[in-house]
Amino acid sequence: MIPPTRDSLGTLLAHLREAGYRITTPRRLVLEILLDNPHGHCHYSLEMVAQELAARGIDLDVTTVYRILQWLKDAGVIAQTDLGEGHDVYSLAGLAPHHHLVCLHCHAIVEVEDTLFDPLRATLLERFHFQPRIEHFAVFGLCEVCAKQAPD
Repeated sequence: MIPPTRDSLGTLLAHLREAGYRITTPRRLVLEILLDNPHGHCHYSLEMVAQELAARGIDLDVTTVYRILQWLKDAGVIAQTDLGEGHDVYSLAGLAPHHHLVCLHCHAIVEVEDTLFDPLRATLLERFHFQPRIEHFAVFGLCEVCAKQAPD
């Protein structure tokens, strides 16, 4: 697994090469988009990455972009999660790991710190000898406002 970092593209590519990964031009281009953060996004959908590539004049089919995102996830460079928007989203791993509370009624999304999941990690390890990879997690429920408005 590559150390999660938001280093320069060159440093990240060097880590990938040292880990034995082959860096193709399409892989480098997708990584550039995720690192450049051209529109201030923390989370990218597959479609967003493909659109940004197209905007830069790069013609990669969606299947190839998906495979590259899965490769980056497997390499530990990005994390993947479902925020209840009908598609998965990807974000750079290790940028201050965070998770999300997603309201099922109003669809509000609140970021929560990674340390909230430390007791869960410890319990899973202690009781089941299982080392979870809780990298980018979404918990679904009702926000405070919607919970107050919901009938009992």
